[in-house]
Amino acid sequence: MYRTVLNWYVISLVICSIIVVGGCSEKPRAMDERTQNTPLTPIKPLIIRTFRHDSTAFTQGLFYYNDKLFESDGLYGESSIRIVDTNGVVLKSNQINQQFFAEGCALFNGNIFQLTWREEVCFIYSPELTLMGTYRYSGEGWGLTSDSISFYMSDGSDTLYERDTRFNVSKKIPVTIQGNALSKLNELEFAKGSIYANVWYSDFIFRISKETGRVLSVIDCSELVSIENPSNPECVLNGIAYDKERDLFYITGKKWKNVFVVKIPE
Repeated sequence: MYRTVLNWYVISLVICSIIVVGGCSEKPRAMDERTQNTPLTPIKPLIIRTFRHDSTAFTQGLFYYNDKLFESDGLYGESSIRIVDTNGVVLKSNQINQQFFAEGCALFNGNIFQLTWREEVCFIYSPELTLMGTYRYSGEGWGLTSDSISFYMSDGSDTLYERDTRFNVSKKIPVTIQGNALSKLNELEFAKGSIYANVWYSDFIFRISKETGRVLSVIDCSELVSIENPSNPECVLNGIAYDKERDLFYITGKKWKNVFVVKIPE
């Protein structure tokens, strides 16, 4: 349902079909006339190659570091944090206690941070996945990324939370697309000065200004979804990692069998 509504919105550019809590926003946030009148034309990523992904892994978070992918996988009793090479081989995997549902993950100051869904705990690991400590936070954890100065976190709403080095909220960033709230924000990745976000049940990635929360561009990943052909409607697009050196993105989904290495045109 959500996927159908959002996909139709982006294709037709009809604002009132965006995923928002309770439908269209009754009071759209302020926007200038130029923003209001300039439609966002979806961008299609260029597929460079694909490699295998563990189809049992319920991908919640993904980032690229030192020529490897670090992946957080969810579900109670199945959650893990793992290191994967760029051919899909799992090099190391640590299972998470079954009382936790793992969510997004991010690199910050040389350590790895992993959210949990409803348990309000963020695990801190060394790059070798040795558990070093925890942070506490309030509310649900969905996606997590970092610009090396602050964390940015989602909770499934239309708001991103900027957090300081002690994981305290320093700023709330409402996310809008042409003046309307964009909800169900999920996995996040910081790249090229912007935040890239999956939206739950959407086949699109949204590039967001970290300063204003405004959607700057829309990346149409429907071709990737079509190639993957997920066997279950819950196996949605979710997982964005950026290789800065090569200017490439790694994109996958929950229990997908493929990781797509793509170039996203400017």
